[in-house]
Amino acid sequence: MPEADASEKKSSKRPVVLIGIAVILVLLVGGGFVGWTLLQSTNPDKSASSGGESGPAVNPDVAPLTYTLDTYIVNLMGNSGMSNRYLKVGVLLGVSDPASIPVVEKYKPLLDDAALILLSSKTYNDLATVEGKIVLKQEFISRLNQILGVDVIDKIYFSEFVVQ
Repeated sequence: MPEADASEKKSSKRPVVLIGIAVILVLLVGGGFVGWTLLQSTNPDKSASSGGESGPAVNPDVAPLTYTLDTYIVNLMGNSGMSNRYLKVGVLLGVSDPASIPVVEKYKPLLDDAALILLSSKTYNDLATVEGKIVLKQEFISRLNQILGVDVIDKIYFSEFVVQ
């Protein structure tokens, strides 16, 4: 008798296990299909996207043209003057024309000075958010182009950004 009870328990569990495996397979296939469809809708192939989109063409074979400024370490401003917080930031200038690199090199001491003044005028709260860093980049572009006299710098890249 005990053997008959054991075989009945095993046979009653078998359909539940098979149904569970079937449900898992259906979920996996459905999830894969949904993931594939979302991937296709966010990354359309080149034949579909060349129809009418007017965005800047990016050539993956050509690296952006940059000029590396120094890594700056400055005291940040506090409520009543200098605070005990420091900023360490590495700056790269994004330029569009290779002929502008000699101009940037010629004015590098003035660009370093402007960068130090700009960075040391910031507070921790100014730089604590992504929006604050974006504003800093825009201020960098504006000030450095003002020194150069022409709009040579298109972008600012931070190679490191540490606030302590």
